[in-house]
Amino acid sequence: MLKLLKNRNFSYLFWGRVVTNMGDSLYNVAAMWLVYEMTHSPLYTGIAGALIMIPQVLEFLVGPLVDRWRLRSILLFTQLFQGFLILLIPISYYLGFSSVWLVMSIMFGVVAIEQFVYPAQSAMIPKVLPKEELPEANSLMNIAYKGADFLLTALAGILIVKIGAINIYLINSVTFLLAIMLFKNIHYQDNRQGKIEEISSMKSGFQMYKKELIEGFSFVKHSTILQYIIPLIIANFVFGMINAILPAYADLRGGESYYGYYLASLSVGMLSGSLLAAYFKNIPLGRVIILSFLFSSMAWGGSFLVGSSILSVILFGISTIGIGIANLLIFTMIQSILPEDMMGRVFSFISSIATILLPLGSFIGGYMATIIGSEYIFGAGSLLCLLIVFYWTTNHSLRRLPTYLEITPETHLKKKSAS
Repeated sequence: MLKLLKNRNFSYLFWGRVVTNMGDSLYNVAAMWLVYEMTHSPLYTGIAGALIMIPQVLEFLVGPLVDRWRLRSILLFTQLFQGFLILLIPISYYLGFSSVWLVMSIMFGVVAIEQFVYPAQSAMIPKVLPKEELPEANSLMNIAYKGADFLLTALAGILIVKIGAINIYLINSVTFLLAIMLFKNIHYQDNRQGKIEEISSMKSGFQMYKKELIEGFSFVKHSTILQYIIPLIIANFVFGMINAILPAYADLRGGESYYGYYLASLSVGMLSGSLLAAYFKNIPLGRVIILSFLFSSMAWGGSFLVGSSILSVILFGISTIGIGIANLLIFTMIQSILPEDMMGRVFSFISSIATILLPLGSFIGGYMATIIGSEYIFGAGSLLCLLIVFYWTTNHSLRRLPTYLEITPETHLKKKSAS
């Protein structure tokens, strides 16, 4: 797997992703804790979580732009704009006009810009590597994501105690500058049909954008992709709830340091799942998905029930291993069967659909925690994992999915015509 890093362009993309996700992890942890610190209410953290998740649902709007714009330019300019917005939070604090709504508004803007980054990175991977290396490449990219998340969420928990959430944003701004320096060294051959054209007028540009947006929607609608991502929709609803209530739940378990512990545990579990996923590519995918979510449900339930806070953190991390395995294999399967010229717009639709319940989950989780307590919302995650097992087991075509390498566009992309 590590031999892929000898590919110069993939290496810059990989390390750029490491650095950008370091930045993402820092501001996500700092933002949620800062809102909780300002209000001491899971309702506000639920609202904050919903606001910064809404842009993820609207990611499909950027798909046609990713397919048309230069991918490297997207990566460079997004880092520049995000770095600028991040700096506004400590500046507003030190100048005396900071508020919880200002913090949430800025984070909404940062996450909105971030939605261009993921489709652009996903679209670039097949351009710098052959198809047979995609599973290992996606595992490495998930390592970049979850590895940075693991290290930086743990560090952010410590930094919150030592220097405060506000000062984390000053450190955060540097990561975006480093990412720019890495992404500018990526060079690749653009094999999309036709030339990437300059749009000569706002009218023609909008017409082309609208056309490509409809094409992306139509492609997803008339394919079997939707049934594959329903488990991801449910899983994201769960994580939306957990994101909202975790500051309050961690406070119950042991204080602000435990907030970092739970986030780090989640990250290392997902990272482990991403690492292990490549070893399951020769096992029927239907079987792997069912067993992965069943394992996650049992471990998550244990995390909720045990009295020891440390053991709860450990079991929570273990529960996300199965989710990480399933998530990466589903993602890789979809990536491998998509036509290259549709990659950006289709992936952005998939991401939007998969995250459609994230904001709702965050709001519902925060609201319900004020009524029944954050601990019961946390425990509900185990039951929702069981719901995914039920869905996948009772669907004949999903239950019998073959290995990743046996899945082709001809057999697992287009819907069968009604007889």
